[in-house]
Amino acid sequence: MKKFAKSCLLGSALIAASSFTVPLYADDAGAFVGGMLTSRVLGNMQARTQAEQQQAAAAQQQANDASYSAVPQAAPAPQQKSVEQRMKELDDLAAKGYISKEEYQAKKQAIINSI
Repeated sequence: MKKFAKSCLLGSALIAASSFTVPLYADDAGAFVGGMLTSRVLGNMQARTQAEQQQAAAAQQQANDASYSAVPQAAPAPQQKSVEQRMKELDDLAAKGYISKEEYQAKKQAIINSI
């Protein structure tokens, strides 16, 4: 964009500079046309710059929205184990000596009560 703006500005400057080389006794039609052309080119550059700025802002907003939606969601709750699975796990813990007989009985009763 900057190259385009510079080239358009340079072109406008050349058009404006060329109007100064016209002899003073020439009619004003050439100056009028040059002025109109310069005005049109500069107006188009301004409109294009505004459009590019709006596109950049929209792209930035879209990127921000995408980054918010990329936030990881809470992990789904693990599926609850069946009564048989829980009882087998409890039996394994007791067999390996990780829990006492009292803890085994209390947990077994809790599993049965949850049915």
